[in-house]
Amino acid sequence: MVEHARKLVTIEEWLALPNDDRAELIEGELINRALPSVDHGATQRRIAQLLYPFDRKGGGDGGPPGGWWIVSEVPVVYEGRPNGFIHDLAGWRRSRHPDRPRGKRMIVKPDWVCEILSSNRQHDLTTKKWVLHEHRIQHIWMVDVDNEVLSVLRWAEKGYIAIADVTPAQRARLEPFESIELDIAVLFGGDPD
Repeated sequence: MVEHARKLVTIEEWLALPNDDRAELIEGELINRALPSVDHGATQRRIAQLLYPFDRKGGGDGGPPGGWWIVSEVPVVYEGRPNGFIHDLAGWRRSRHPDRPRGKRMIVKPDWVCEILSSNRQHDLTTKKWVLHEHRIQHIWMVDVDNEVLSVLRWAEKGYIAIADVTPAQRARLEPFESIELDIAVLFGGDPD
């Protein structure tokens, strides 16, 4: 049996794909993202809603939240080996990136990434996580909708440190958005108080 070598794809080829193509570029290989489940989509929307107070100016010491650009489904190019991810949610601190993200792709690395684990969970938990660490992404949220657990990770030299694993029974202040308390049940479909 003869194995055919897989054709590796460049960043430029990935970016030239049609806008409705949901493939990510992981170590030069196109990996198709499955269409999200209802639970995945609802959780993504609810996280964005809960973090809305941060997606504006502000964020000064003692003041209201703010100071972030938070976007969903944005392609982010990671230089070096050919990697381009479509994060469920990503955030850039306005202090580091004063202009609103625009265009088909971001080259400036985010400060926070949220991945909602689905059919591509193995890539999210391994290769993508290693690439994010290599590029010093400071905070990652991994959301497991099946088991209703939100894991908060902080960058450290030797690898990500697990800061918290929270479930719907909890309310929590989570890095890097700890200035407000989040009702975790709402993330997984509970009605807000």
